Amino acid sequence: MHRKYPYKMTAVSKHHHSVDTESNILTEKFLKVIASENNKEALDLVSESEKHIKTIRKSSLNKALLFSCRKGNKFLVQSLLAYDIDINCKDAGGNTPLMISAKNGFYDIARLLLLKSPKMNCRNSHGDTALLLSITKSGSKDMVSLFLEQKSIDFFSKNDDGVTCFTKAIEMLDFELFRTLLIKSYYEYRESSILRKCLSIARRTAERLDISNIFDYMKQEILEHKFAFNTAVLKSDFKSVKFLFDYGWMTNKNRSKYDESFLMEALKLYKNNKSDLNQNDIDIVKLLISRAKESDHRAESNILHIGVDIGNSELLSLLCQYVNTKYSEETLNYIYTNGLEALFNKYNHAFVHILLGSRHNLLTLCEGRNNLIGKALEVGALEFVELFVSDEREFDVTENLLTAIKNCRLACFNFIAEKFQAETIVTISKVESVFLHKAVKVGNKEIVERLISLGADVNAVHKAKSPLMYCLDAGIAKILLSKGAKVTLKTDVSEPSALLNLYLTAHKYKYYYDEKKKSSDEIIEATLELTKLYLNHGANIDDKDSEGKTALMLASSLEGYTKVITYLLESGADSTMSDKEGHSAIYFAVANEIVTNVEALLKFQKDINAQCTSSGLTALHLAAERNNLDILRYLVSYQANLEAVDSNGNTALLIAIRNMSLDKKDAILYLLDAGCNINHQNNDHQTAIIIAAENSKTEMVTLLSERGADLNVRNSLNRKNVAEIMADKTAFSSSYDKREFIICTENLLKKGVSAANVTQNCIFRLILDNRFNLIQRLILAGVSPYEISQIVLNTYVYFYSSTVGLTVSPFRYALMNDKLQLAQYFSSICFLTPSDCSYQQYIICREHLTKKNFSKCVEFVDDLYSQPMSLEKLALITVSSLIGPGLTREDKVKGLPLPTKFKDQLLFKTESTLILDTECDVIESTEVMEYFPFLINFNSVPDSEMSAYYGYESADFDYDVYDS
Repeated sequence: MHRKYPYKMTAVSKHHHSVDTESNILTEKFLKVIASENNKEALDLVSESEKHIKTIRKSSLNKALLFSCRKGNKFLVQSLLAYDIDINCKDAGGNTPLMISAKNGFYDIARLLLLKSPKMNCRNSHGDTALLLSITKSGSKDMVSLFLEQKSIDFFSKNDDGVTCFTKAIEMLDFELFRTLLIKSYYEYRESSILRKCLSIARRTAERLDISNIFDYMKQEILEHKFAFNTAVLKSDFKSVKFLFDYGWMTNKNRSKYDESFLMEALKLYKNNKSDLNQNDIDIVKLLISRAKESDHRAESNILHIGVDIGNSELLSLLCQYVNTKYSEETLNYIYTNGLEALFNKYNHAFVHILLGSRHNLLTLCEGRNNLIGKALEVGALEFVELFVSDEREFDVTENLLTAIKNCRLACFNFIAEKFQAETIVTISKVESVFLHKAVKVGNKEIVERLISLGADVNAVHKAKSPLMYCLDAGIAKILLSKGAKVTLKTDVSEPSALLNLYLTAHKYKYYYDEKKKSSDEIIEATLELTKLYLNHGANIDDKDSEGKTALMLASSLEGYTKVITYLLESGADSTMSDKEGHSAIYFAVANEIVTNVEALLKFQKDINAQCTSSGLTALHLAAERNNLDILRYLVSYQANLEAVDSNGNTALLIAIRNMSLDKKDAILYLLDAGCNINHQNNDHQTAIIIAAENSKTEMVTLLSERGADLNVRNSLNRKNVAEIMADKTAFSSSYDKREFIICTENLLKKGVSAANVTQNCIFRLILDNRFNLIQRLILAGVSPYEISQIVLNTYVYFYSSTVGLTVSPFRYALMNDKLQLAQYFSSICFLTPSDCSYQQYIICREHLTKKNFSKCVEFVDDLYSQPMSLEKLALITVSSLIGPGLTREDKVKGLPLPTKFKDQLLFKTESTLILDTECDVIESTEVMEYFPFLINFNSVPDSEMSAYYGYESADFDYDVYDS
């Protein structure tokens, strides 16, 4: 019965009823279009009827979204998502839009929906989540990976049937998907019991499908990086290997052209891990051969070599058949050659016949037949040698006999000798035959005897040597000597005898030791035994080689030969003999710093102070040269002369100091304590302290000065004492050791040592360094004012301008380098030259200072040159310049008929000379390092450029106090 509405129904009510009806009609039409096959009409409806869409109920829009997702219409879904819609709405089966997209594999739609942050773990009526539904078919890895990127995803959810994403992947045999799931979950939940439980359920699924082994292999590969294929091969699991290929797990997709074929991988696994193959292994090889592709030419050149190494006849036959059908004739020759080589070390008659039967005329066709014969002889593969000889091809008897001898293969040697008897005898008995030499050299007694029995000449000469000269075995030497070998045989006067060759060979072992040959101890024992044997057979103990060395000299330079040296000396070896360079036996022992050899020689040395080199060095000199304290002590205990000199007049102390390295001064201290004359002068008048200074050994200079060394001695080379040498070193040393040099030099100057003969550009370098204290001390010690040429200055110090005159004085150089304090000091003590009084030089100097913006220096020179110079000052400068610098300056001044005060002023010994004690000398100058590359050896200045270096021939010499 129809309900009757109240009479008083307003017009609005009628209107609403009309709108609802219209909305229902529109909704019906909308859903009908959405559900239809006409996607274009549906898309137009949604995108162009926004006003009408807003009147459609939300539930209808949700239905439209579900319809659109089911149809896979990406653009329609995208349009609907622009409206007020429930992203988590469900259909009758409880599926959300995301679930529908996941189940149908609509990847792009799923990405759109995920932008709206839907609930990831909603379940439908069967308990499935979007992740579970995404695993619907093999190859759904992309969809699954998309979901796994979502932070809220539940890896381990199960549906109502207990199915997880892992079990679904296993059921579909999609191991790529399984890999993706396991890697993601393992690194996030490796300690989770839920993961272990899920994997346990997945394995039960694998057991049900009879692929449990595959499951385990895959799991190991993913988690433990153990290649599933390798595991299956090593377990002889044919079924699993076949499964891996059948289901696409083993492909060349991700393999480079440098990867080996699967067949080669399997063979190498067998070779390295299995001693015997079973039928499953053979079946696996057959499978891999059947699956090999034309592109699988990956490093299979050694396939037969590996087949031989594995040691299975059936396998080798299979591999021969495989390569015969796959490779060209040229490649086959190479492959079979490699297979034959494998048999050299592991000869197997059956394998030889397999290879020969699989490849017709193999021995004739194989690559490098002669090389194969050589390799067979090297390893002693007699059976192969017999095979190669029997193929009736050309056979090099001489070459192959030598190979057999070199590798000590007696059986092979005998076979060839008997097979080619006539040719062998003729070849061996030749005068220039080398066979016996080779056999003696390798030390094979049996082959030596066999060669002699075949007619080899025991005194045959090859490359200026007899067989005995190669001998290092007493047993072989006795055989040779018993057969008439001559121990005194020398192919030339300059060539060494058998005895000397013995020691020369020992030297080769010293530098070219070969572990395969005798050890050093064995060589020493053999040398001693053979020495006794040769001497008993008449060898000359003092025979010399081409360099004049005797056996004793050669033995003295070898570590561990003390017993041999003692025996030689006891047998009458002359220890005083010298080689062509004048070196005696003791020289070699000391030069090589072998204390035990020195001890052995000294027991027989008649004169311990005898010179052992052509330059007059004694054993003590050599020990000092090498700073070897042990040998020095031993020599001194034998009363070695501490004051013995070489041809240059050097004592052991001087030699030790010259060759002192780093902090090794023990030998020097020992010589000083033993009583060496600290002030001994050599032929160049060099003492120990001068040599230490010349070699920049500041620590040794200090030590010797404290020990009482004469500081005033001058060498004959440049007439310099230790202080002057150190001052020059200080001026031109690097910043690394400059402080050390300054301290050493100042300490010497404090002791009153003269510095009158320092190199003249030294002061200029110190000015540039701003070494105020050191300059003052040098002036007190005798340095006088002088000028040097601009050429010298630019070359060895550094100068700013070429427009400051032909010569430069210390005063002007200080100004031009903005060293005002030094310039004021020079002016105050009258450390000036005549050109410093020149107005012309004042103008040039002022222009330079102004250009460089040295304003304080400009003020100083303006003030200085604005007043006439006093007559006393002029007189001092004039007399000083006439006397000149150098060693005789002080004597000249003292001989002048002048007042003492004036003389003191000329020698700068007044109280005003030392006016300042600054810390400049311990501050490194950045300017020094900036121009350090300009410093070079001042001794290389051409004579033509040195004219102004020592004199005052400059045009600026004429001066006039009234110039202004």
